Amino acid sequence: MAAKLATDEEKADAAARKAEPAVPLTAAQRILKAWEIKDYFSLLGLPEPEADELGRPVWSCTEVEVGKAYRKLSIVVHPDKNPGDDEARRAFEVLNKAHRMLKDPTSREDVLRGAADKARRKREQQEAAADLDTRMRMNAAKNDRAREMRKQEGQGLQSHILEQMRKRQEEVKRRAEAAAKAAAARGGRRSEDSDDEEERGQGAGVHMGPAKPGARTAAQAEGSDEDEDAAAAARNKRRKKPAFM
Repeated sequence: MAAKLATDEEKADAAARKAEPAVPLTAAQRILKAWEIKDYFSLLGLPEPEADELGRPVWSCTEVEVGKAYRKLSIVVHPDKNPGDDEARRAFEVLNKAHRMLKDPTSREDVLRGAADKARRKREQQEAAADLDTRMRMNAAKNDRAREMRKQEGQGLQSHILEQMRKRQEEVKRRAEAAAKAAAARGGRRSEDSDDEEERGQGAGVHMGPAKPGARTAAQAEGSDEDEDAAAAARNKRRKKPAFM
């Protein structure tokens, strides 16, 4: 009888404690508790990632939002603002670790993948707890969304391939046009050089070529005229000289 009364009293005490309003945790306590269960998102006060129909993580927070949440909490639990508070000091340390994990791309991907698996298991548990009709509707909707996502991914990949092919064709065309322009420029320069050489050759033939037979230069013609005048003067002088008997 006494044992039964003790048990009843313990149950009453447990019920009373359960009915009592929970004491709100301090920021340091909340951070340390989240660190223990590896819930890095609630540790920083950020929403938890979801999983899409293919099981991939979906998280909308940016690096700017992560940094903003970190700075807000670091001010609250900073050791300088909580001197002698060992709990705040430990909370500040794990807060820095969680921030580095979500800031680094490699570790963030691992954390997001783990959170997506957790979200997927939670959703599967909710689906299992539902009645048969609800599960069938949920599965049908999930399959439809998965097919649509795969279709969009396929279209995106096809568009990417076509875009790459178009860029390659434009590059080939551009190079061919550049080569044609360069060849035309080289041909024009060769034609100009040939014309210049021909003009120089013609000029050399006029001034330096051999004289035609019977042709006289101006100096030769002038010298010949002077010789003829001198010969005529000598003949006239002999005619005027008196003859000796």
